Amino acid sequence: MDLVAGATYNPEPTAVAAARRFVLETLRSWKVQASDDLLADAELLTSELVTNAVVHARTPVQVTCRADGSEVEVSVLDLQPGRTIHGGADRTGDTDRATGRGLLLPAALSSSWGVTYAPDAKAVWFRLRPDGTAPSGSRVYLAPPADVGDGFGRAGTRSFAAATARNDADLVRLGYQELLRHAVELARDAVQADAAYVLIADEDGVLRMRAAASLDAQGKEARPSEQANLMAPATHTGMGMFLTVYDQLTENGTDGTTSASVLPQSFLTVPVRADGRVAGVIAVMAAEADRFAERDSALVQQVADQLALPLERARLNEHDRARRGRISFLAEASDMLAGTLDQEQTIALAAQLVVPRLAVWCAILLADDSGQLIPAYVWHADEARNDDLRYLLGRVPPQAFFPGNRRQWSLWMPPGEAPMPEDAEPANDLVWCFPLLARGRSLGVLVLGRPGDGALGSQAVDLAEDLARRAALALDNARLYSEQLQASHALQRSLLPAQLPVIPGLDIAAGYRAAGEGNEVGGDFYDVFKVAPDRWRFTIGDVCGKGVEAASVTGLTRHALRILAREGHDVPTVLQRLNALILGEGSAVPFLTLIHGEIIMTPSQASVEMVCAGHPPPLLLCSPGTTQTAASSQPLIGVIEGATFCADTCHIRPGDVLLCVTDGVTERRSGERLLDDDNGLQQLLSECSGLNAGAIVASIEREAREFGSGPPTDDIALLVFRGQ
Repeated sequence: MDLVAGATYNPEPTAVAAARRFVLETLRSWKVQASDDLLADAELLTSELVTNAVVHARTPVQVTCRADGSEVEVSVLDLQPGRTIHGGADRTGDTDRATGRGLLLPAALSSSWGVTYAPDAKAVWFRLRPDGTAPSGSRVYLAPPADVGDGFGRAGTRSFAAATARNDADLVRLGYQELLRHAVELARDAVQADAAYVLIADEDGVLRMRAAASLDAQGKEARPSEQANLMAPATHTGMGMFLTVYDQLTENGTDGTTSASVLPQSFLTVPVRADGRVAGVIAVMAAEADRFAERDSALVQQVADQLALPLERARLNEHDRARRGRISFLAEASDMLAGTLDQEQTIALAAQLVVPRLAVWCAILLADDSGQLIPAYVWHADEARNDDLRYLLGRVPPQAFFPGNRRQWSLWMPPGEAPMPEDAEPANDLVWCFPLLARGRSLGVLVLGRPGDGALGSQAVDLAEDLARRAALALDNARLYSEQLQASHALQRSLLPAQLPVIPGLDIAAGYRAAGEGNEVGGDFYDVFKVAPDRWRFTIGDVCGKGVEAASVTGLTRHALRILAREGHDVPTVLQRLNALILGEGSAVPFLTLIHGEIIMTPSQASVEMVCAGHPPPLLLCSPGTTQTAASSQPLIGVIEGATFCADTCHIRPGDVLLCVTDGVTERRSGERLLDDDNGLQQLLSECSGLNAGAIVASIEREAREFGSGPPTDDIALLVFRGQ
C-alpha cells in the first residue's frame, strides 16, 4: 500500500530546514526499512531541491513524500514552469558550472530522478531504494513519476499551492465569474479564513460585491485543533457570517464589525490594483480575534496582485459585453416596437420588454382626455400579482408619478391606511418613473418597480430612459396611425352610400374592399339613388390614384352626378358635363373611369340605359345561363376635351343579372395571368346562375381574393342587379 504525505512552504529561507525536517520525520514515522545513509541522502536531496525552488522559482513550494515498499520518492513542486530544467546523464560531469549544480546531487545519489511539467507548475523528484541498492547509472525522466492529485499535491483538501497553480495564460481563459470565484477561494485558502469576498468597481466606479466564499466543512476539519475553541457559534461562521457582516457594513459602514458579538473579530482587506488605480477590494474574515498578521496580509495581497490584471481585463470585457448587450437589446426592442401600429400591442410589448430584464414589474400610465394619468397596462413577473399591483397604482396620487421620482409606494398610501397583506411586498418596492415624450408631447409615464434591495444602476437607468423614448415614439406612431385610420374610414364611408335603396322588381347588392391595410382612401366608388318615380340612377367608378387627392375627385364626381341627374339631364349629357367639369379643374385632377346608367322599371322588366366611360364593360347574365357584354367602351372622363357619349340599352328580366365591377376584379393577377383573361369574369358570372345578388357579390369577391397568391393590390368594387 502506497504511503503519501505532503506539506507546503512559503518561499522563505526557513522553508529549507522545515522541508528537510518534514521528510526525515515522515520517513521515520512510516518505519521505512532504510539505512541511515538513505535517510541522509533523502534529507540532503530535499534540502538542495527546496533551496533551488525558493531561490529561483520564488513561489510557494509543495513537498510530497511517497513510499511503496520498494522505493521512496520525494517531489518538490513550484509554480514556475517557465524555468525549464535540462536533465541528462552527462550532467554529472558538468562540475565547472557556476549555477545549477544542485541537480548534480540527484543524478549522483538517487536511483532515478526527473522533472514533470504542467501548464502552470513543475515538480522535480527523486527516488531512493530502501534496500540500499546503488544506482546503476543516472536515470532521468521527463514524465510524471506517479499519479498525483490536485495539481501535483496530495489528494484531499485543496492546498494553497495547488490553488495558485495557474499562470497568466490559464487565468485569461477563465470566464469573469469563474475568475471571481477563483479569487475569493484563493484568498480564503491563503490564510484559512472563515469567509472571503471580492468587491469590483462597476461601470460607475462603485464597488459592488461580485463573489463570496466560505470555508467548507472539510476545510474546517482540516484546521488545527488548538484553534477550534476560538471559533464563533456555528450559525455565525462561513457564508452565514459573511452575509451578516456584509449587510451590517452596507447599513452602518465600517463600524458594523463591532456592533454585535456574533460578527467576526478579524477582518482584513487588500486593494486590487490595476493600471495604477484601485479596481476592487479582496476581503477575508475570521470569527476569532487577532487571526491575521502581516504575513497573512502579504499572502492576500499576493493573491490580489496575481489576479489584478486578469480581473481587470475580465471586468472590462464584461462591461463591453454588457454594453453590447444593451445595444443589442435596444436594437431588438426598436424592431419589435416598430413591428406593430396597434396602440394596445405597443403598450403591452413595451412593458414586457422591461420585465424581467430591468425590473420586477412595469406599468404604463397614459393621460386621459382630462390629462389625468391612469394605468393603461400593468405587468408583473408574477402574473398573479397584476391585479394587486393595479389596485396599488390606482390609489397613488398623480403627483407620485412625476418623472424621475424614486419612491416607495408605502410613502404614498393614505394616512392611517396600510396595504393589504397580499399587497405588502409590491407596496414597499422602489419605483422609478420615466416620461413618455414624443414629438414634444407628453403621452404618459413608464413606471418601473424593484424590491427594496434592487436599486437600479446608472447604466440601467440610462437603458430604461432610452427604452422609454423609443416606446414613446412607437406609441405616438401607433396613435397617429390609429387617428389616420379612423379618418380614412370615415372619409371612405362618406364616399359610399350608407345603404342601397329598395327598387321594386330588382334585387340589389354591392361590395367594396380596400386594398392593403385600409389606411388610405381608395379611388373606387359606387352609388345608387332615385331621381323620379320608377326611375333610378346608378354609378360605379374608379379614380386614378389613392389618398386625399383621389378622394376629392371621388366626392366631386359623386355629388356632381347626383345634381346633374336630378336636374333631368340624360345619361350622355351628365357625363359630357362631368368631363368638362373635371377638365376645368386643371391637370392636377386625375382622370377616372365609370359606368353611369338609368334604370326604368316596367311591370315586366327593368330597362337600363348606360354609358361605359373607359371602364371594364358591364356583363349581363341571362336566365338560361349565357353571358354577354351589356355596353361598349367609350372615352375616359377628364382626358379628352369635348368628348361626346351615347347610351347603350339592355333589359333585366326576372332571373337576369347585371354585373358591374372595377378593374380591381378584372386585373387581379396570378403570375402572368389576369382574372379576366379568356373571358374569365364571364365564366365566373355564368356559374352564379340562380344565386341572389348578395351571394353573387360574395362569390366573385372570394374568387378574386383567391385568384392571386397575395392580398389584392387594388381596391375592389362590385354592383349587382338581379331581376325578380
